[in-house]
Amino acid sequence: MMLNKIFQSILWEYDLQKLNYEDDIVFVRSLLYGDLEHIKILKQKLWKEKFKQKFLKNLDKLDKKTINYWAIIFDIDKKNLQNIQTTYEKLNKAVFTRSFG
Repeated sequence: MMLNKIFQSILWEYDLQKLNYEDDIVFVRSLLYGDLEHIKILKQKLWKEKFKQKFLKNLDKLDKKTINYWAIIFDIDKKNLQNIQTTYEKLNKAVFTRSFG
């Protein structure tokens, strides 16, 4: 099923005709950059249990603030989510490489 045109604003670089509501990129972008209308549509298409499963599956792609919010909504114990990094931490993680040349 083709995505609603409202998703073009958060998935501008993708062809909406090739995406569907089950795709992880649609889910992640909706939580990170979408508004209430995006969330309502997703919840309607995925149902609550599938929505929660997608949330847990994509934790590594979400920022800490988004995870904290949805953990409250889904009543998930935050102890299970302690190792989550903020987006800043993910982007500024030092990468060590060695050259033996």
